[in-house]
Order: sequence, then C-alpha cells, then structure tokens
Amino acid sequence: MQKPVVEASREWICIRLLTYESESEYEFMEELLGVQKGTLPNTVFCMLAPDGKTRLSRPSRSPSFFRTPEYLATQMQRLAARYKSSVPDSFVAPIPLIDRVDLALNVAASDNRPLIVAYHSNTDGLNTILDSVKHVIWEREFIGQFMIAATTQPEDLKPLSGKKGEPGLYVIEPDEYGVSGKVTRFVDAQKVEVLAKATLALGLKSFQPFEKNHQQHIRSGYLFGIEWDTVVPESDPMSVQAKQRYKARFNNRP
Repeated sequence: MQKPVVEASREWICIRLLTYESESEYEFMEELLGVQKGTLPNTVFCMLAPDGKTRLSRPSRSPSFFRTPEYLATQMQRLAARYKSSVPDSFVAPIPLIDRVDLALNVAASDNRPLIVAYHSNTDGLNTILDSVKHVIWEREFIGQFMIAATTQPEDLKPLSGKKGEPGLYVIEPDEYGVSGKVTRFVDAQKVEVLAKATLALGLKSFQPFEKNHQQHIRSGYLFGIEWDTVVPESDPMSVQAKQRYKARFNNRP
C-alpha cells in the first residue's frame, strides 16, 4: 500500500472483508456492487459514510478508477473532513478478530502477514488477554500488520509448531499455503499487558514474507493436494474459469 493512502486511511475504518468466508459479508458486498445474485467477484472496493450505507464512492472491484495513490489519498482526506468523530480520544476500538484460527492462518498466508493468536482455555481469561493487548494492536507501528484470531479450544493450535498449549499470546509465521504455522514469539497470559508491545515488535521484525510466483504457487498447491473449500462457493466468473482451465491442464499433464 502506498504511503499517502496509508496516512489518509488513519481517518477511516478500513475493513478487510473475507469475500467467500462469510454469508452475511457476501450478501452485503453483492448488494453493494449490484451484481446478479451468485456472481460476486473476489474483490470489492467502496467508501461509505459512517452510517455504513451511504456510498461516498462508486463501488468497484478496486480503487483503480482514482488513477493514482496520491489522488485516492486526496479524495479520502476530502471526504473524511465532512465528518467529525463522535467518540472521545480515549476510545480504543475492538480488535478485528477473524472467526477461526484455521481461517486466520489461511488469510495471513494469502496476505503474506504474520498472525497473532490469543489463547486461553476459558472465556474470561481470553477476554482478559484481549483487553490487555487491545491498545497495542492499534498503535501506529502495528495497525494492519497482523491478522488476529482468538480461541478457547486447544485443538485449534494443532496446526502450529513450536511452543503451544499455554495461555497467552502467540505470534505465528504461516506457511506458504496457510495450512500450518510456526510460533515465533510467545508471551504468557500473566505478562501480556507488560510484554505485548515488545513481543509483537520482535515478531514483526523477524517475519519473512514469502516471495510468491502466482503460477508456481498454484501449480505447487495442486501437486501437494492443497485446495481450500470456502463457506460460500467461489463465484467470480473469471477466477472460476481460470481455475478450471489450469486444473484441466494440470490433470492432463504428461
């Protein structure tokens, strides 16, 4: 993401929707884009007013119609200036959690970002961890840098290698396909409030994103037998057709 857009986004609530992993999000984007039912593409962009309904830009597959990052940033600043925040400066937004750990691993791998998983065997303990780390997640150096999930189920940690099973905060490096992940940093539940910032900073500094070649990535996925089944069947016509063509070529290879 270009720096002018990142800076302009500070005045916005930016949401990374999961497209085919939520029926309610799928229906919302379908209505927003105005496409025929069951044909939603895999990317959607739109700027909305604080009511979450009024469109401030035309919905599209991407913001490319703004032509340049600088012009997009200028328009974001202009539109944001129309509205005054109704929350006090002390307000800290909720953590944007992904519903499931396996899905969070997949999304983190897709976006080439590290993953944070908060774990405790009981809900009260988990909420305490999340409350302790919430203010750190929204610091400028960490905003948008991690995918985040939380769980009370120890079996959700099975795909992870390294230290696991203890209550606390885990920083994870997903594998190339988001099937598994390696724990690179951990802070005990009792020390999250004190050590969370340093732990996340170290985890982010040590993270090595994959350099992916799109065609090779798909080919290797088929070779390894990796295929992700979404909650809502993929409906982007171009993407579905491309996948069918590639799969046919792969199955007919010598």
